[in-house]
Amino acid sequence: MLTHRIRLDGPGVRGTTVNACLLRDVLNLVIDGSQRAVRLRTQGRSTAPGTKPGWIEAASEFSVRILEGSTVLEVEAPSLLEADPDEFSQENLFPEIDPTRTSIQYFTESLSAAIEGESAARSNLYDKSFLELLRDFDSVLHRGVTYVEIDSNGAAQLSGPVRVTREAIPRFGELVSRIPDPQHVRLAGKLDQIRDSDCSLVLQLPENEETVKGIATSAHMEDLRRLWRQAVLVSGQAHFNVAGGVQRIDVEHIAQASEEDLGLWAQPPRPLFHATRPAEFRVSQGPRSGINAIIGKWPGDESDEEIALALEQLS
Repeated sequence: MLTHRIRLDGPGVRGTTVNACLLRDVLNLVIDGSQRAVRLRTQGRSTAPGTKPGWIEAASEFSVRILEGSTVLEVEAPSLLEADPDEFSQENLFPEIDPTRTSIQYFTESLSAAIEGESAARSNLYDKSFLELLRDFDSVLHRGVTYVEIDSNGAAQLSGPVRVTREAIPRFGELVSRIPDPQHVRLAGKLDQIRDSDCSLVLQLPENEETVKGIATSAHMEDLRRLWRQAVLVSGQAHFNVAGGVQRIDVEHIAQASEEDLGLWAQPPRPLFHATRPAEFRVSQGPRSGINAIIGKWPGDESDEEIALALEQLS
């Protein structure tokens, strides 16, 4: 077990007495966010239709107590290996994650990456669904809370606690608007990994060490087993991160790849259409542009006859 601390500060919190709705909202964010952060690393998506895998539920079984004299929630969280030994003892099934870490550690890393918002290297640590969840911090911060601080307890890439303030909420929304829409793609590479438990796969591209995650369906599993470690061509919907990289492909079709396929489709796809932001269409106005170029100049002193003559000369 590892201990994490969640600190609430502001005029609306009073030591060990915490508003029940506020406590519910904070814990829901931590539980749901931890589940989504772990799922994002293993599948390239933070949510999916249907029942959650049992290991995701087990990874967020926390115990909580409020420390005396302050509004600090002390959360005892199991490592992923402690939460589900049968699933996580098979390290080769989840090479993307360290089973000795907690799901809260992964949550704080993803939360920190979203708050920073500009790092292309960390843009795979969140997706639209995860960012939409983070926007729910707004309801917490409107209950008299100035900030919510979650300690990382040694989480990689973090040197200290992660703090969420009101300034972060618009940033989450901006990141959502900047993520490109999914598009249909083809991609060829070596089928390097497959996992029966969630029908996920990893393609290794031939040009470099780059890999791309994919999610297939149970109907594809026989083909995946047959083609494992071979060159394959997959087609489906690609989902992108805010930097334009492929977060995952929802596989619709998979087949053995030819040399021609590897020559044509081995490059990672890029979004054809980037999400637009309203600010991109704003043009600043000066004293002689925009509406300032019109004010005081029309209508003028010309008579109707003079205007009609001018239009006739122009036509």
